[in-house]
Amino acid sequence: MQLNDLVLINPPCPDLTNPVAQMPLGLLYLAAQAERFGHDVTICNLAGGGASPEAWRIPLGKVYGITGTCLHIEMVNALAREVKRRNHSARVIVGGPISLSKEELDFAHIDTLVHGEGESVIDALIRAPGPREITGVASALDDLPDPARHLWSGPFGGSIFIGGQSYYGGGSATILTTRGCPHSCAFCAGPALCPREVRFLSPDRVIGEMESLARNYGVRQFRLSDEFFTAKRSHVSGVCEGIRQSAILGHGKTIAWRASVAVRPNDRSLWEMMAEAGCKEVSFGVESADPDVLNLIARKGGPDDARDALLNARAAGLKTRALMMVGLPGETQKTPELNIAFIRSGLFTACAVTVFSPLPGCDIRNSPEKYGCELIPERIGRSICMYGPDGRNAILPTIRMAHIPEMTHALGMRATVEAAEALHVIGHGEL
Repeated sequence: MQLNDLVLINPPCPDLTNPVAQMPLGLLYLAAQAERFGHDVTICNLAGGGASPEAWRIPLGKVYGITGTCLHIEMVNALAREVKRRNHSARVIVGGPISLSKEELDFAHIDTLVHGEGESVIDALIRAPGPREITGVASALDDLPDPARHLWSGPFGGSIFIGGQSYYGGGSATILTTRGCPHSCAFCAGPALCPREVRFLSPDRVIGEMESLARNYGVRQFRLSDEFFTAKRSHVSGVCEGIRQSAILGHGKTIAWRASVAVRPNDRSLWEMMAEAGCKEVSFGVESADPDVLNLIARKGGPDDARDALLNARAAGLKTRALMMVGLPGETQKTPELNIAFIRSGLFTACAVTVFSPLPGCDIRNSPEKYGCELIPERIGRSICMYGPDGRNAILPTIRMAHIPEMTHALGMRATVEAAEALHVIGHGEL
C-alpha cells in the first residue's frame, strides 16, 4: 500500500459548540506548499468527531502534521500516541498556536515542534527528520500558493452571519487577506506567534481566490479571517475596488462577506466602501467598556472610539458584532455597570462575550504582576469558551486581584453575560 508523504490532521475539539465552524486554513496553506514541492498530501479532519482513538480514521502516511491550540493539548498528545502506535516508523510534526504550550506536549511521541509559520520548513521536514524544535520564517503572502481546498472533503463552511442569515445560500468559505497585527495587546498571544508587521496579500490575489471559490465551488459568502482587515486603508480600497470590478463576483452585488476590524481607523466612508463591495457585517474588538481596563491592557482605542465606530458602521448599512471579554485585569466593581450599560445601549447588532483566559504567549500570562493579578492555573484555557455543547459553562475568573474578592468578580462577570442574554444579542459559540 502506497503511503502518503504527508497527512495533515485537524484534531477533535469536543469543548466547542460548533467545532467545524471554520476550516483550518493553516493546514490548507501547508498542504498547498507541500504539493508545490511534489509531495502527496491528504488532510484528515477529525474536528467534528469524537475523542475516542478507536473512532479515528487516520490515513497511512510517512509524516504526520498536527495543528492545534491550547484547547487541543490532550487531543494532540493522544493523536501523536495513536499515530505512533499504528505506524511506529512515522514521524509526527506539531505546529500552530499549540507551539506556545510545549511544556505540556508529549515529546516521547512528537518528533518536531514547529514554531511560527510552517510553509518555509515543510518540504525539508517531509524529506528528512528535523530537530526537536524548529522555527519557520514568515513568507511574503504573494509567494504562497492558494490554500489546497481541493483536498478538503465536505463543505468549506456554514452560516457565518449574525442570526444565521444566509444571503445567497451554498455555504461559505474562509479566506485570509493579511497575516499579523500592528498592536501588541496584553491579552493576545499573537505577538508570540508571528511578527507584528502586517503582511498583505495583494488585492489581485485576493480577488483571484474569491473568484476561484465562486467559479469552482459556487461559494458566494466569505469570512475574512484577518486579525485586522482595516490595518491599511489602501489594502481595503484595493480589495473593495477589485470586487466591484469583478463580473464573477457580481460587482459586489451577488456576494456577501464579513471581516474583523478595529475601532481605528474609523470613518463612515471606510464602512460605506466595504458595504458597496458586498460586506454585510463587521466585528469590532471592543473588549471592555471600562477605560481603565483598556488603558491597562494596552489596547488601541477606548470606549468612545468603539461607540463612534459602531455608529458609523451602522449608518453605512453594516451589521455589527461587538467582541467583549469579562474577567480582565484591572476590573473593579464598577466594570460590570459600564459593560452592562454598553450592552444595553443598542449600538451593535450582536455581541460575543468570552471569559478572559491568559493564554500561553500573552503578556499577562508571562508577567501577571505587571497587571496587578495572579493566575489561577487550573482555570486557564478551560474557561475561554462561554458556551459548549451542553450550554453555558461556569463563569469564573482566571485571575485573582487584591482589590476585588473572587466571588464579587465572578458575580459581576456573570451579570454582564446575563444582560446580553436577556437582550438576545449574544452569540452562543456557533461561529
